[in-house]
Amino acid sequence: MILDGLVLACITGVAFWMLYAKLPRKMRKFLQKHILFTDTISCLLTYALFGGTLVALFAAAWLSVIISALLLMMRNPSVVVATDQLLFIFKGYRDQVSKWITEKFPPEKEINEEETLEQVLVSER
Repeated sequence: MILDGLVLACITGVAFWMLYAKLPRKMRKFLQKHILFTDTISCLLTYALFGGTLVALFAAAWLSVIISALLLMMRNPSVVVATDQLLFIFKGYRDQVSKWITEKFPPEKEINEEETLEQVLVSER
């Protein structure tokens, strides 16, 4: 359900972004100034259009987060640069952690189909 809501929110978020790009400048400025209003209306419309189910509730919640992020990025282009730098830092940390995990916990020896479990245990002793 949660994943279905996320997929629906991503599709709807892309549609919002495409429609937003075609709006007149005054309307875009209004939406950028009133992010809470935009989130509320999009959340309610999404919930109503997707049938008022639990998946629609998850989609509306995810869409609210996506639209807030999109409007914030469109309002301040410097946020995009800061987000990109933050993701670069997190990727470095992720690489360090995965390297540490593989050093501390090396992968176990793979068992051939021909060997039985007893043969593998005897060879490890």
